Amino acid sequence: MFDVKKMGEQIAHLRRERNYTQEQLAEELKVSPQAVSKWENGKAMPEIPMLCEISRFFNCSADRILDPSSCVLRDMGFNYEFLVKPRIPVADYSGSEWPKSISFASLLTAVKLFFGLEERRDTKGRQINDDEEYILQSALANICFGYSYSPDQYIHDSFLIYGLDYEIYSREDYSENEFIALACKQIEHGYPVIIIPKEYTDTIFAVGFSDHGQTLKGLGFLEGDDQKNAKINFDQLCQYAAWYKFDCDMMILKPSNEKMPPAKACVNAFLRGITLLSNTEHCGEDKMQGYGMVIYRNWRTLLREENQRDAAQMECVFPHAFIHYENKLRTKQFFELCLNIIPGIDKELMTLALNQYNDIIASAAEIATIAHQRDSFPRDALKEKRNHIIEMLRRTSEQEELALHYIQKTAALLTNGELAAAPFKPHFDEQKA
Repeated sequence: MFDVKKMGEQIAHLRRERNYTQEQLAEELKVSPQAVSKWENGKAMPEIPMLCEISRFFNCSADRILDPSSCVLRDMGFNYEFLVKPRIPVADYSGSEWPKSISFASLLTAVKLFFGLEERRDTKGRQINDDEEYILQSALANICFGYSYSPDQYIHDSFLIYGLDYEIYSREDYSENEFIALACKQIEHGYPVIIIPKEYTDTIFAVGFSDHGQTLKGLGFLEGDDQKNAKINFDQLCQYAAWYKFDCDMMILKPSNEKMPPAKACVNAFLRGITLLSNTEHCGEDKMQGYGMVIYRNWRTLLREENQRDAAQMECVFPHAFIHYENKLRTKQFFELCLNIIPGIDKELMTLALNQYNDIIASAAEIATIAHQRDSFPRDALKEKRNHIIEMLRRTSEQEELALHYIQKTAALLTNGELAAAPFKPHFDEQKA
């Protein structure tokens, strides 16, 4: 409900920031001091043309004047801090925390929680914050189906299930002031911005700013940082000064004209995932970057090469063993979600596939344990350990081929035998997401 009093308090706040008296503001707007006083006391409100003049004078959106309840303003002397609060409070994280290395999936979880779209609530009415959305988004974005892999474009399904769309703006196309203004304008309208760096540093989910936009306030997500990606707390924001000086893209979120049902998004991800997981051809220079069955073959080759040259360390198990474990875990968890979300899915075939993934994950956990202990093995034991991993990879590749056979039969039933009706040609992007 519109609150005239709060609107008046906002006008008064903005006026004091400029160190203007009511008389000086009235002179600038060509109205009487009595009119300004009535606005600020909540006894009257400006007409729409005057509201536009006020917003132009204070260099802010009309929304910020009309509905200040969605932001927190604090006096900071010559400057102010602008923060947009989540629509509904968020409970503390209650997931397993590790592994949670996929930064984009964590960021999309934050998007859902920020917009108050999580229907599950705890006893205090706060949104539940656990791994469920992370599991879903790691599949919708295709990332859990590969190794150090990211698609060459963002998958719109990841946003459409929230009723959102996005636009990408590149830092190189704007001056510093223009780029800052673009971010501030978006945040003042109640929508966060996402700053996507071109180098290995935090992706920023910005929900506020200070210092005239030169410092962003928000949450940071970093590829491979399980602890950071598990913390989505809108009461503990990080500060990112001079963020606009780096080579980056800005993702601006906006309402979409459509909203995709989660079941449809899961079917799309299910079909894309089959294509990625079934891939047997490598692309790119690094043999441990890519997607699909080819990784098993490449990994075994690298381990054999280490044995042939009697390498003093296990060079190709870290961090690949941990990526392998998480990806197989998230793939299996996504297929479990599909059982509950996709109508008419063949539960018997999917159960057969999931049984194979249980064994695959057990082997992946053992390989991760060996990778964790890699520096403690004596040199004469390394060859034996490598051979053990090679055998596990051989066995689990056969198990995954069998699992994919069941999943492909499931997909054929879902699409009435027309699996090719949803073509997906994966593309390897050597730039890390």
